[in-house]
Amino acid sequence: MKRKDTRLTVTMVAVFISVTVVWFLSFFIVSRLFGAPDGAGRAGDLFGAVGALFSGWAFVGVLWAIFLQRKSLQIQHEDLKGTRDEMQHAREAHEESAHVLYDQVEATRLQTRVQVLTNLLDIPMKVDSSTFLSGFSRNVVPQRDRFKENFAELAESGDKLREKDEDISNK
Repeated sequence: MKRKDTRLTVTMVAVFISVTVVWFLSFFIVSRLFGAPDGAGRAGDLFGAVGALFSGWAFVGVLWAIFLQRKSLQIQHEDLKGTRDEMQHAREAHEESAHVLYDQVEATRLQTRVQVLTNLLDIPMKVDSSTFLSGFSRNVVPQRDRFKENFAELAESGDKLREKDEDISNK
């Protein structure tokens, strides 16, 4: 990219110098072809070429500005492309993070459910084995009757929890 910039600068300076040389030579060429000016008006007309000099410089300046603006737009385009790519990567990372967070919340929910079911299974056994609480076993009979149901739900929740843990550890 630097070589191209240097080449553009050298070209523009060469054109600028060429315009100046052509203007300078035009005074001598006109003087040789038509002779020395014999009055102030004719001498002033010879310097009317100064307008052409400045027009040439302005043209070179406009070309140079166009080339520089084109380069600037190319750089800006590359920067925007890089920014767009970075934003895409960030979006993908956020989506992945959201999925992992969802999986963690789901695993926590399942762990809580497993804990509750474990407690529900333990209560009837503790009441039956305690001599102090043996009179209260009537109140715990519904829990004891649901033992198989709670145990099945506990097993199912445990399987789901293991799957979630594997999903999280794989990510």
